[in-house]
Amino acid sequence: MTMKYRSVLMGSGMLAVFFYVLHVVTGSLLWKEYNQLQQPISDLTASGAPDRKVLIVFTSVYSALALIFALAFGILESKKYNRLVFWGAVSFIIVNCISVLYGFFPEDLPGREQTFLGIMHIVITALIVPFTILSPMLIGFGFIKEKNWKRFGYFSIITGILICIFGGATAIFFINKLSYFGLVERLNIGVLQLWTFYFSLRLATQH
Repeated sequence: MTMKYRSVLMGSGMLAVFFYVLHVVTGSLLWKEYNQLQQPISDLTASGAPDRKVLIVFTSVYSALALIFALAFGILESKKYNRLVFWGAVSFIIVNCISVLYGFFPEDLPGREQTFLGIMHIVITALIVPFTILSPMLIGFGFIKEKNWKRFGYFSIITGILICIFGGATAIFFINKLSYFGLVERLNIGVLQLWTFYFSLRLATQH
């Protein structure tokens, strides 16, 4: 495989994050009543959301690119390092395989009657959480044993810890219907997207 082709595959993670941010920004601009601080991101593509048909295109592209990145790292790179990196890659692939299902099972908007699709959305979220925490943690503990990746390894471990903290806070805010749920959720998802972007950048520019 040529270096150029490899860089494109490894850079797909950065492009995925771009489309994720684009869907959040575009959605909030199109839906004037949408409150970034109070509402979850999934409201933008929920059943009955005003701009779902437009935004689902962005989220579908995001999911495809994120899965390509996870597969590319898992297949082409992960076995070059400590064994834990490989298992972290497996977990990361599972995360992105599960996340593809969000497109088929949209959330029910608050106040609407609960549907089977909406229940499955919650189930998918419950399934994805442990793997989302495990991915950067396993990759991190593997990379701290590698000289050139040690700092990123520590960054990955911190990322996993923050996802655990913010994820727990998100659940508490959701269950108790507390204010600023949207902000807490964005901190949780933002940490993962930042990690993904930097990870992709490191791999794409690696020689």
